[in-house]
Amino acid sequence: MKALVTTRFGSPAGMEIVERDIPEMHPGYALIRMHAATINPLSSYVRRGDFSAAPLPLVLSNDGAGTVVQGTRLAAGTRVAVYGGGDLGISKDGLQQQWVLVEEERLIVLPDSLTLEQGAALPINYVTAYQAITRVGRLMPGQTALVSGAAGALGHALVQTTSALGARVIAVASGAEKAAHLRQLGRASVIDLSAQDLPSTIMALTDGQGVDLAFDAVGGDLLGELLRSLKPRGAVVSIGFAGGVRASFDVVDLVVHEKRVLGYDAHLETDVDVQTAKAAVQRLAEAGHLCPVIDSVFQLEDFEAGYQRLASRKAIGAIVLRLQDA
Repeated sequence: MKALVTTRFGSPAGMEIVERDIPEMHPGYALIRMHAATINPLSSYVRRGDFSAAPLPLVLSNDGAGTVVQGTRLAAGTRVAVYGGGDLGISKDGLQQQWVLVEEERLIVLPDSLTLEQGAALPINYVTAYQAITRVGRLMPGQTALVSGAAGALGHALVQTTSALGARVIAVASGAEKAAHLRQLGRASVIDLSAQDLPSTIMALTDGQGVDLAFDAVGGDLLGELLRSLKPRGAVVSIGFAGGVRASFDVVDLVVHEKRVLGYDAHLETDVDVQTAKAAVQRLAEAGHLCPVIDSVFQLEDFEAGYQRLASRKAIGAIVLRLQDA
């Protein structure tokens, strides 16, 4: 089988396609013929060398999809997504390879409505979204939620999941093209940061009240703007930092209005948390509420173009690496 292996961390990283043996079965595991895996921000951070614990050589990516070849819980031929969590593609070989042997509890059965490319983008983004919304943000039906970076892979997951859980969603995009894309998907309230001021637009959309919750997949300077857009005792849940790792905000606004800034990290999830979230994601996907948006699909041999697409920050949705010819 073919595997995309990182041999050197840095900028540029060293990566090459190598031949490896197909893994042998072990009890409690499933052998999966992988169809696709994502090229996601975490993979980019790892290959850049941002994770000191990551070993070399290393296969990247912690989410993907394929079909069961052998296992004990699921029949051969079952289409599944693989949840790589905080170890696959980081401290252990990940999913950018044609065959994998993974613990069966990592699997999410895909509904017929999703392609394998869409399934590849389901596990990490949607488990992250569900947990950030429910466990950290404690969203209640009827509340208003603001989502930054809404045209990205995680942003789509946050928008779809908050909507499925009964919230009014306001989507935030960085430019006109991404804002237009969100409107085409039927998002009634979309803010284009290239043409609109975030806090004042939020106040206009909420009759001067502000939003209950903001989910921030961007970070950087935007976090302070999101905090200003909250109603008293509202909260920002910080999930990503593609826009920068430093932020500033008005401490008076924070204190006087009892606002909160909360962090979410998938590495702190317990096994029970993950299984609960995976079951919820599978249920919502089967009901038609969740459907990953795919920006682009690259062949295995074109992996570097996929990573460059991610680095451009122009992607609308998930970037997927196709691992099989058919």
